[in-house]
Formats: sequence, structure tokens, C-alpha cells
Amino acid sequence: MTGSLRSTARSPLAVGLMGVLMLVFLLLGVGGGSSRFADILRTGATNAVVEAGSHVTTPQDFRRIFEQQRDRLAQQNQQPLTDEQLAQQGIDRQLLAAIASDQSVAELLRRAGIRPAASLIDAEIKKLPGAFDKVTGRFSQQQFLQMLSDQGLTPREAEDEIGDEIAERQFGEAAEGGFRVPRLYAALTAVAGAQNRDVSYFILPPSVVPQPAAPTDAQLTAWMKENAAQLMQPERRIITIVDFSPTALASTITVDPKAVQQAFASQKASLSTPETRSIVEIPVKTPAEGSAAAARLAKGEDPAAIAHSLGVEPISYADKPVTDIADAGIAKAAFGLQAGQTAGPVQGDLGLAAIKVTKVTPAHEASFDEAKAKITADLAKRAAQDKAYAMSQKFDDARQAGASFAAAAQTSGVTPTTIGPVTAQGLGLDGKPVPGLTDKELKAAFAASSGEATDLSDAGGGEYFALKVEKVLPPALPDLAQNRQALALAYQRNVYLKALSAKAQTLIDALRSGQPIDKVAASVAAHVTHQTGMERILAQQYQSLGHDFLLGVFGAKVGEPIAAMTPTGVAIGRIDAVRAGDPTTTARLVPAVQSRFTQDYLQDIAGAVAAAAERSVKVNANLKLADQAIGVDQAALAKGAKGGGGAQ
Repeated sequence: MTGSLRSTARSPLAVGLMGVLMLVFLLLGVGGGSSRFADILRTGATNAVVEAGSHVTTPQDFRRIFEQQRDRLAQQNQQPLTDEQLAQQGIDRQLLAAIASDQSVAELLRRAGIRPAASLIDAEIKKLPGAFDKVTGRFSQQQFLQMLSDQGLTPREAEDEIGDEIAERQFGEAAEGGFRVPRLYAALTAVAGAQNRDVSYFILPPSVVPQPAAPTDAQLTAWMKENAAQLMQPERRIITIVDFSPTALASTITVDPKAVQQAFASQKASLSTPETRSIVEIPVKTPAEGSAAAARLAKGEDPAAIAHSLGVEPISYADKPVTDIADAGIAKAAFGLQAGQTAGPVQGDLGLAAIKVTKVTPAHEASFDEAKAKITADLAKRAAQDKAYAMSQKFDDARQAGASFAAAAQTSGVTPTTIGPVTAQGLGLDGKPVPGLTDKELKAAFAASSGEATDLSDAGGGEYFALKVEKVLPPALPDLAQNRQALALAYQRNVYLKALSAKAQTLIDALRSGQPIDKVAASVAAHVTHQTGMERILAQQYQSLGHDFLLGVFGAKVGEPIAAMTPTGVAIGRIDAVRAGDPTTTARLVPAVQSRFTQDYLQDIAGAVAAAAERSVKVNANLKLADQAIGVDQAALAKGAKGGGGAQ
């Protein structure tokens, strides 16, 4: 099992700190210990996607976790994703590795005897939101079991899962409270941060080297061969597409006014809104409690405070119709009150209560005029989808009967569109996205062979498409005739930068030989800037000089020359002085540096410790079984990626 109930927002610091002590356990060989339940699966599981000692992830578990991850990614990308698409991106492997790492850590803690008491697990279970009765507001064993059933879990699995989470969380918190990077380590970094430096530098003027002459074709050809890896264009394809799009067909649809009238008549009830009310309900045990609670509600006292004094939880309904109130008796009474009125005790079907109506929203009956536009649009959309589907079926029937791609398109009434050359990322010759191409169409185009026509595909949203790969253009260098101007500019820039680099090296050599920086700068008609008191901790103030230049300033020794790119050109400089920072300021930096380095250090070793845990418990992960669980055939995916023959 793995985190169906476990929190996915653990602190990286806590994980890292926990890892430090786990490493100690590994080195000392700590193991064994008792647990609340016997390790009945330790002997091995033949049907395990992941097995880490007593921690086992079954194919059903993996399928559920994979589907949860797929749904999250689909929501992030705002488009549906298939299991095959995720497998092609390696999500199945990543998830399998994450589960293996998670389970190995949990198993290591269990073997070390770190297992929470049953009372802690029970207390944690009673905090789960889905385990509370919506009416009484109290923990419900039946509600808890239903929640587990919905997630495909048994009580035993849930208890183990929560126990693992408590063990890891508390162990990490304990470790976090006791580990710190040595103060001396932080002090050395603080000393370096508070250190200040003087630097003299000048910027090479653009005229320091002449602009290169326009290249000949022979020079360009030779340069392109030398830089083939950088200049090579990716594979591109020319494709012909037939789209059966409801959106494109919408303008051809005329909606019958009678159909709009009929649709309104059948939808009027659903288009209208019933009366709703916002209600606060406080369960009570006796009529006296009900009267007292109602009186306090009438005075405006906080319902939560009233409920707390009675040992119950208030039940709130916000803008709900009468049918959404759980207790029919309470609903009847509440819908007989006006906004601001209270009542109690009220005898409901489930018990006594005091109630208050905080808001009343009258019912609204839909009119034809206000609903006409939406109904017309919905009918037009549905008709367009039906028309697109009918046309797609004509195309598919013609293809199945042996018609060519072009003939089938003509039969269906759709004009094919030829696009390309286009890359697998959907970019045209200008490097910009080709409009109108979807990811599904691109994937289909680059999975087919040259000359192959694909079958009709569902693009979602009532749209369908089919395409034919007219031509495959393999990776190649840019055509010199078509791209001469751009290639010539790139060539000239390359030659110029090489000359500039050589000139900069000459000036650096001059500084190293002992020549004054003012004299070296004068040789290229440049002006020297003297920057004093530069501090590493204030590097943000000097960002205008560029990252590379700052690295040179704070990494060089006194008298050492530096050369780096800046936003305004190549800078040539020399470190004039290095001074220790103010002791008081340095001392104030140590705690902040120590805290930051503690977090950084632990995050760096977390991955190594997780790997050590996997080796220690000898975790087994079965990718083949995992893919079988999600219905993915890796061999078929590989074959589809290469492309094969098809009907023409």
C-alpha cells in the first residue's frame, strides 16, 4: 500500500532530517521490533507491483494511485490524458520509483521498531473529514467504512497507512529538533559573505575588433558542417488533414424555432431555481436545551460557541433548497420561517434541534425570453456535433470500402487541408506554432509512416479527424539558398565573438604581466571603473553587472584578472583588494546561514538516504506488472512510436 490517505505535502526538511537518523540505523544495523499487526506478507507476494518487506503495493493499488495522478495531471494541463500518453512520458516508471522509495522508508522505520500506539492511530482516524456524520457532526464508524470502500481500502490497510504516516511525521519532527549544521561551518560562510572587495574594470568597446566581412558560400558551407550539431533541423512532415469539427459547421446550422419552444417546455423546471435558505442547526438533547439555544441564536450569539457549550457541532446549510436538508422535519420548520427568525426546540426526524434562518432566496421561474438564447445555442451545438459525426461516418465508410483518402474526403463533403513542413512540436519553418494543429493530430502524424493515412480518430468534444503523411523530411542542415541571410548573420556573429574572445585574452595576458589596468584599458580606448566595497551578501545590488561578472569578482584572488560577459559587453577587470567584513555584522549572519544550510544540506542527502533504504530492505518493483495493471503494452507503444504501414 502507499499514500492513499497519507499526506502528499510533507516538509522536505523533515524528510531530510528523518533521513539522517535512518542512515544511522543502517550503519548500526538496527532492525526488528514489534508492530501492532504481524508482518503476514513478509514471506513475499507473487502479485506485487512493489514489495518492500511487509509493505506491498498490489496491481489494484497501483491502478488507483496511477488514476489519481492522471486526473491531477489532466487538471493541471486542462485536457484529458490517456494512460498510454502518460506511459510514453515515463509517468508509470516515475510513479513506480516514488512508491518504491516511499515504501522502503516506511519499512525501515517499522523494522527499527518505530510504530505509533494504537491510541494515536485511532485519534488520527477520528480527524479524517470524510469519517464524520453530516447530520450529527460526530465520528461515524459507518461513514468511515464507506469512505474506505470508496477508495478501495480495507480498515486494516487504512490503519497501517495512517500508522506509517504518523511514524514518519513524528520521527522527522524529532530529528528536525535535534540536528543543526555545525556553527563553525555557518561562520566560515558568513565570513565569506560579509567580506568586501574592490575591483577595477572596463568594458571592451564594440570597435575593439572589426566587423567580419560577408561570408562566401564556401565559408558558410564549411561553417555549417563544423556546427552541424547546433544547426541541424529536426524531422519535419507535410500532412493532409480532414477535420470534422462542430465549431466549423456551426455557421451552417439553422435551428427550428419550434424546436426551441419544445426544448424550453421540457427544460423549464430545470432552468428555474427553487427557493433556497441558509440555515444553522444546533442538535439538542432536551426541549429545555432547544429553547435556550434558540434564545441565544435570536440574540445573535455565535452558533459555534452555543454548540460547543452543549458538547455538539453546529450543522450549516448555505443556500440549500428544501430537498437538500438532511432532516425532513427540520427542513419543514426552517422553510416556514423568515430570514433572521429562530425556532426551538424543533422536533426533526432525527432528533431535537434549535434552528435559525440567516438568508432566504426566493424561487425564480425561468421565462422563454431569458432562456431562448442558451437553448438555441445548445440545439445548434448538438446539431453541429450530429452533422460532424454523420460526415465522419461517411468518410470512414468510404475508406473501409477501399476509397482513397482524397476520394473519401470528397464523399464526406470535407475539404482536406495540407499543412507543413511541421515539427513534432507543431512548429513551422518560421519557428512559430502552426495554428489549428492539436497535440493528438501531431502525435498521430509522427506515429505514421510516409504516405500512410490514419484511421478516423476521436479528438474529443464531438470532433473527429483523419490525416495522411504526404512527406517525411528527415533531420537536415538548413537549406543554404533559402536561409542564406540568417546563416550569414550567425556566421558573422560567430567570427566576431571568436575575435573578441581572442582580444580579451590578449588584454588579460597584459594584466597578468603586470601592466597597469589604466594602460591596458587605454590601448582599446576604454574607460576604467573603480568599484569599492562590494559584498557578497549584497550581490543583488550589483545584478546590473551580470551573473558571470559577479562570479568572477567573488571567486578571484587579489591581483587576479577576470573577464566575463556583462549586459553591456565583455568586461576586463582585476581584483584590487579583499577585506574582512565587520565582526558584528558577520556574527549576526551566522544563525540565518546556519538555518538555511541545515535545510539545504538535509535536502541534498534525502535522495541518497532513500536509495540506501531501498537497498537495505531489498525493495522489488515490477514495471511489467504495473503496466499490466493500467492496461499499457510497452511493446505496442514502442511499435507505434516507430510507425508502420497502413492503408492508403
